[in-house]
Amino acid sequence: MNRSQINRKEMYEAVLQFFNDHPSQWSSIPKVGEFINEFTQLNVAIDQAQEAQQSAQVFVGKNKTQLKKGIATKADILNDALEAFALVEGDSKLQSRMAASYTDLYETVNARFVPRIMEIVTEAENHQEVLTTEYGVSPQQMESLKQDVDQFLALNGQPRAYRIASVQATQDLEQLFAEASGLLSNKLDKVMSLFKRRDANFYNGYLAARVVVDN
Repeated sequence: MNRSQINRKEMYEAVLQFFNDHPSQWSSIPKVGEFINEFTQLNVAIDQAQEAQQSAQVFVGKNKTQLKKGIATKADILNDALEAFALVEGDSKLQSRMAASYTDLYETVNARFVPRIMEIVTEAENHQEVLTTEYGVSPQQMESLKQDVDQFLALNGQPRAYRIASVQATQDLEQLFAEASGLLSNKLDKVMSLFKRRDANFYNGYLAARVVVDN
């Protein structure tokens, strides 16, 4: 999350805490409870999307050498699984293409390195079902390798080859924040106006919780 989103998230938490602290004031109005439940679900979804974003991000601090070593290691694991699969299936062409060792991969010149790794990724995706069910390869391993490839390309000033999962997570966060803000403005704020005269202290407390504090 960026700073603006963090500030809004803190406001969302303050609003929910306010309602949790004053159930007797709003529980008699079903519509308020309905909107609070919707808002709570969105808040939980934001937490989940944030976790997805963090787990999908690549450490930018990796230098090219460290990253290349990591890519070669991860690709070699897929390579070995594909080579074993090819041996079992009697696919000599695939076997010969997937026979490279870690050293072979790492020592590939940069101009050929990414295409060589992408060939392994492509074959792994083409045989994903059998690799994951019979050869100990997980989808997360493939995704992690693709993320590293994109980072390696970015460090070399080249366009990314894959859509990194964190991009989708970021888009999910932006959409969830938009929905949460819309729910507050278009639903909760309006229904809470019932309390403007009925219970001014409760209403003013809600408005205070609704303030986004810029840190």
